[in-house]
Amino acid sequence: MLDRIYWLYNQLKLDKHPSCPSFISRFEVSKSTFKRDIAFLRDRLGAPIEYDRERASYVLTDTSFRLPPYWFDRVQLFLILGLCRQFQAAKRPEPEEIRNLRCRAEEILSIHYGRDILDSVSFETIQWVGFEEKTMDTVLEAIIEKRLMSMIYHTAHSGETTRRTIEPYRLHNYMGAWHVLGYCLMRKCPRMFLLSRIEDPRLINRRFSRPRFDPGVYLADTFGIYKGEFTTRVVLRFTPEIARFVKDEVWHRDQEIRETVDGGIILSLPVSDLTEIRRHVLKYGSRVEVIEPEELRRQVAEEAISVASLYGA
Repeated sequence: MLDRIYWLYNQLKLDKHPSCPSFISRFEVSKSTFKRDIAFLRDRLGAPIEYDRERASYVLTDTSFRLPPYWFDRVQLFLILGLCRQFQAAKRPEPEEIRNLRCRAEEILSIHYGRDILDSVSFETIQWVGFEEKTMDTVLEAIIEKRLMSMIYHTAHSGETTRRTIEPYRLHNYMGAWHVLGYCLMRKCPRMFLLSRIEDPRLINRRFSRPRFDPGVYLADTFGIYKGEFTTRVVLRFTPEIARFVKDEVWHRDQEIRETVDGGIILSLPVSDLTEIRRHVLKYGSRVEVIEPEELRRQVAEEAISVASLYGA
C-alpha cells in the first residue's frame, strides 16, 4: 500500500492528474483498491483532493499540502535511515531488503525536507562479520513461522562441524556480528549461533508453540555474547587516567561502579564466560587490574607475558 500512496501523492504534487486507469495499469489492482487509496489520502492523511471531471482524474486543490511521514515521525525515519546505512557500509553487496528500506526512508525524507537532508546521517562501521543472505532469510522465516531449522554448524573454539536442529527464537546483532538464539535439540540447552558459521540452513515441517526459555533474560543476565552455566562477579580496578572514560560506559545493566580515593574506579559486573571480558581487559593494558576472580587474573597475566615476549621483554 505504501508504494501506491506515495505514487499517488507524487503524481498529485507534480500535477500529473492521476486517474483510475493509469493507477490500475501501473499496480495491477482493482478499481475498488484505487478508490480506497484515494479515500485514505483524503480522509486519513488530510490531502485536499478533488475530482476533475473534464480530465477524469484527480488534483490537489492546495499545492502547499505535504504528506506526513506516514506512520513514522522524522526521528524514527532518521533512525531507520541510519541503521540501513550502517548495514550498507558494513556489507557488500547490500541486501535487497535493506536497500529497499533505505531507499524508502530516503524517498520519504526527500519529499518533506529535500534531498540535501540525506547527507545529515552517516555511519562508520569498523567491525563486521559477513554471512550468506540466504541464511538470514531462512532464519527469519523460521522465527516468524515458529518452525524448527536444520543446519550445518562450524564451532570455532573446537573446530567441530555438526548437523544441528534448533528452535530459533531471536535474531541478535552483537558488535557487528549477527547471531540466532534458540534451543539446540542436540545439546538440549539454549545456544547462540553465528550466522557466518551456518551452512545449508533448512526449514523443517515441524513447529514449536513457544520458547523454552526467555531470550531477553538469557541475553541480559551476564556480560557479553558468551553464556555459561555459572555466573561469577568480575571486579576491575581502572587507573584515574582511563577511569573518566570508562565510568560513562555501560557494560552491563547490573554493573556497579565506585570511585577510589586516587580518582580511579572499581567496576564490577556479572559474567558467565571469561573469554570476552578477558579481551576487554587486555585492550586497556596496564590501566586496568583484575581484582577477581583469580582465574581471570591468571589468564590476563599469562597473556600479558606472552605479548611482552613478542617484543623481547
